[in-house]
Amino acid sequence: MLVGPAIIMKLVVAVIVIASIVASSDSPVQVHVALGSNPGTITFTWNTRYTTPTTYVRIASGSSWLYYQGTFRSFKDSSNSWIIHSVTVQLNPDTRYQYQVGCQVNGFSSSLSLLVPSDQAPANFLLFGDLSTAQDGADSWTDMNDNAKDYLIQAMIHVGDLAYDLSSKSSTVGDDFMATIQPTAHYVPYMICAGNHEASDNYYNYLQRFDMPNNKFYYTFTIGYVRFLAIHTEAFLSETDMLPTMMSYIKSVLNRNDEDKAAYPWLIVFGHRPMYCSSKAKADACGPEADVLKQYLEPLFTIYGVDLYINGHVHNYQRTAPVYQGIVTSGSAYGDVYMYPKSPIYITTGGPGSDDTNSKIDWTDAPDWLIAGEEDFTFSILNVYNQTHLYWEQQKTKNNKITDAFWVVK
Repeated sequence: MLVGPAIIMKLVVAVIVIASIVASSDSPVQVHVALGSNPGTITFTWNTRYTTPTTYVRIASGSSWLYYQGTFRSFKDSSNSWIIHSVTVQLNPDTRYQYQVGCQVNGFSSSLSLLVPSDQAPANFLLFGDLSTAQDGADSWTDMNDNAKDYLIQAMIHVGDLAYDLSSKSSTVGDDFMATIQPTAHYVPYMICAGNHEASDNYYNYLQRFDMPNNKFYYTFTIGYVRFLAIHTEAFLSETDMLPTMMSYIKSVLNRNDEDKAAYPWLIVFGHRPMYCSSKAKADACGPEADVLKQYLEPLFTIYGVDLYINGHVHNYQRTAPVYQGIVTSGSAYGDVYMYPKSPIYITTGGPGSDDTNSKIDWTDAPDWLIAGEEDFTFSILNVYNQTHLYWEQQKTKNNKITDAFWVVK
């Protein structure tokens, strides 16, 4: 039987459609990058619907590609299943790279760009907690995307409670969240810690979707002049079996040698739950629960010279003076400038927008250590200019008005 041109054309179109469906099912999505423990170490993570023959990142080198092979793991929640790919590469700090992720057989993603964070140089950061990009935090995320470009942000630090929640609707809420953050997270390292909203199914989404250093719950990394330490605050309240090993790790990171102090003079710790805050809606979090964290951590933070502790959980912004055991230890000599503070400053940045309105701050009989607060949607920008000067500003969503700012000089 002769086949006419119209039928041939239909067959060609059908083949193209089928081929595109097959290709799209294996196309890399939800691409994001994270830092390792050492300067220049980058982990690339992405998803495909089905297993691919290989897992590679290829990085442009002149007119050719350098290939780096990785591993994959399976993710399944009800009928929602993925293959999650991961490749770790050692690159040069403060260097821009063009890269693609994917498979030598099934193909690669489009070209993406990454600026590896600097080492022992000025750096800027976005910090926030308790963010839903699909609900009240959508406008904040739009602003943060813009700020990431305008401020040349070198890392985003999300201090717990992601998406509301990653596991919701058979983890499709997590898929939507990861797709939403990809335009920034593919070129700005996305560093996180677990909050109480990640605990579902024994932290399955948290542990599978992300590649943080160490055991993913507590870890350290450096950017610019800062040594960061992430901690898992749920361990102090309900997951106490983790405490002995985590506390040993925390002490080992805080107890730094002179070489580390010289290279990274700023020491910043972040976790999900607060140690200092004032909120009637979160009376337990700001009261007895915070007291438990302080019992374990506050002496160590002061002894080893932690500069800032940053948390979420309480849905607003709050900032303390340098404080120890409820007593202000350093005043602000020139406005909001702290010269050689004797204790850490504690910051709650849980107000970019979650799945509900933000919490009211309890200003009635407010303690002396509570210096500033904001109940509207906000997010944080940290500028570490050099070894001696650090600048923090809190920006309101939509209008980017600076609602609080301070300097630390050491």
